[in-house]
Amino acid sequence: MNVTKQIKSKHRVTEFGEVNTSFQTIENIIDLIGNEAMRYDSKFLDPACGDGNFLLALLDRKLASFKEKPNNNTTLFEGKLMVTLGSIYGIDKLMDNIVEARIRILKRFTDAYVKLFDSEIKKHTMRSAEYIVSKNIIFGDALTLENYESGNEIIFSEWFFSNMQISKVDHRSQDLLSCSKT
Repeated sequence: MNVTKQIKSKHRVTEFGEVNTSFQTIENIIDLIGNEAMRYDSKFLDPACGDGNFLLALLDRKLASFKEKPNNNTTLFEGKLMVTLGSIYGIDKLMDNIVEARIRILKRFTDAYVKLFDSEIKKHTMRSAEYIVSKNIIFGDALTLENYESGNEIIFSEWFFSNMQISKVDHRSQDLLSCSKT
């Protein structure tokens, strides 16, 4: 997609209400969040993520906080990178957007990994990254909370790094919404 193009097609605007947020607006919104946007474990959800522009901008800010390359404990550093990837969530009702968002996010993560570690990404790390992105970038409807891929309710996975491994805890969207009302 052209970076300055806010509308992919008139049909998509009419049928789905799809209008992409400008990059300047995205940057301004993230600026309002301040340092929270750079914390590797701060969680963000874009309920109409499109092809991932907002999520990529957040990921860029988070990855920028990894200024130093890993030294002695590369496993801990890698774990923090995986939690960073697992801290961004998106939902969209158009499958082509989901596919593109997943590809773009994985590419950005891979590029950052290679730069930070001065090496190719490990196969097991790439499989883990692909799994995290497949769970966090959801083909569904944020209003009805339906996951179109499973036909069930949207489940959000929360990612942790402990005991030198990545773990997840799943949360039903209804439970998260009921917690936010109290």
